[in-house]
Amino acid sequence: MQLKPKDVACACGHITSLTTRKLLCIKCGKYVFYDESEKKLHRRQSLYVAAIIVLALSFAAYFFVEMVLGPLLLLIE
Repeated sequence: MQLKPKDVACACGHITSLTTRKLLCIKCGKYVFYDESEKKLHRRQSLYVAAIIVLALSFAAYFFVEMVLGPLLLLIE
């Protein structure tokens, strides 16, 4: 979706003309956002993905301990 062109300054000082909601800065590689709501949405989505990954890894570790190490310890005793 094309938006009205807007000049936005990156944290590194580079000024970019945006016509989309977000774009990578060509100088530092960080995202530059068209408005503050897009920045908040991007942060929320990033935290959500990180939480899902942590939960999936925790479930995999729990599954390994209960299904593999539990019976293995019973065989050793």
